[in-house]
Amino acid sequence: MPVLRLRQTSEGGDAYRVLLELEADGQRREDTRQFTFKLEAQDQEDLRWYLEDYLQYPLDPAPKIAARIEARMDEIGDELFGAVLAGTSVWGEARHDLAETRVEVVTGVREATAIPWELLRDPESGVPLALRARAFVRGIHNAAQRPKLPTVVGGPVRVLLAICRPRGGDDVPFRSVARRLVDGLRGNDAAELTVLRPPTFERLAAVLRDAKARGEPFHLVHFDGHGVWDGHGYLLFRSPDLAP
Repeated sequence: MPVLRLRQTSEGGDAYRVLLELEADGQRREDTRQFTFKLEAQDQEDLRWYLEDYLQYPLDPAPKIAARIEARMDEIGDELFGAVLAGTSVWGEARHDLAETRVEVVTGVREATAIPWELLRDPESGVPLALRARAFVRGIHNAAQRPKLPTVVGGPVRVLLAICRPRGGDDVPFRSVARRLVDGLRGNDAAELTVLRPPTFERLAAVLRDAKARGEPFHLVHFDGHGVWDGHGYLLFRSPDLAP
């Protein structure tokens, strides 16, 4: 499978450098682009509303607001494409086989949310790369060693879903993210979904240990929640003192 990799590094302020790497048919091609980009506060709030609130309350006048935001998302995607991929030899090769290409965006932890790469799109097609490519994933520089996944032999893929809302009712509604995953797996015999209750770190550790002891370890753990950065990254779980 061809791999198109975008390695994003910060040059300070709103300046960035992206190393483009295309690995295909045993050959490697590279390009480098430097550009400036800033997602304004209003754009950030619009994207948050579109991805969270609009899913919960799609009633008038929400569709009209959503149409405006969708147009702005297209503008941002075109702007990113022009700054990063347009006219490069890497894109000249990758665009011919994008449907079979894995796109990887690699950033530092601090810069992971600075650029909405999922909006990146070629104006000629009018479709984001995230929807055209065979796979579109994010990673971090100097990532930890890849885990050894349990082998699936004659059974469903076991998925553990941890929905953590440390701020309770003041947090993002869990249905805005989890609903699509739950609905998508409902009635699918190829997958077995378990929801972590209560969503505490202690409960997570116990459930993972018990599953391994039974010889049925989880293949995937989907964490739907928040994290913090304080020199290291941390996931935020529900406090054991709170009700489930």
